[in-house]
Amino acid sequence: MVAAAGNVVLREAPEGHALATLGPGAPLTALAHDRGWVRVRMEGWVREDSVQVSNGSTGSLSAADLRVNPQGAKGKTVKWDVQVLALETADFLHKDLSPDEPYLLARGPGSESTLLYVAVPPAMLALAKTLAATAPVSATLVATVRVGRSEPVGVPVLDALELVRR
Repeated sequence: MVAAAGNVVLREAPEGHALATLGPGAPLTALAHDRGWVRVRMEGWVREDSVQVSNGSTGSLSAADLRVNPQGAKGKTVKWDVQVLALETADFLHKDLSPDEPYLLARGPGSESTLLYVAVPPAMLALAKTLAATAPVSATLVATVRVGRSEPVGVPVLDALELVRR
């Protein structure tokens, strides 16, 4: 879940015609991210920098939930406390990561010891490098579940939206 960070114009497509204006705090379900835009359940688009993570349902999933229902977890947003272990680059063995995509190897959430792959977008790469340089380090992660159980080893893959050192 995300919420409008202020008055937000809902559009039919990125840079498309305006459909409506949403008020601050309007609850939205994020469906996809594309070049600075977020597609929301209302079948419209808003600028990515005009939404924030909602306190609604983030953090309600555990890593165990991802293992039990990987398809049901796909696309859900989580807010987890994790331990960052390293910054890595995906190779051909990581089927659910793009070749050469940077990702954080993390453990969590909270007291769970599940290994996690956290895909790092270009805008967050400098921060990820800083965190990895002092690993292991605790951080709060807001991410969307890309895959609940990746191939071939079953590690969840998350797409980082926010990452803050604790």
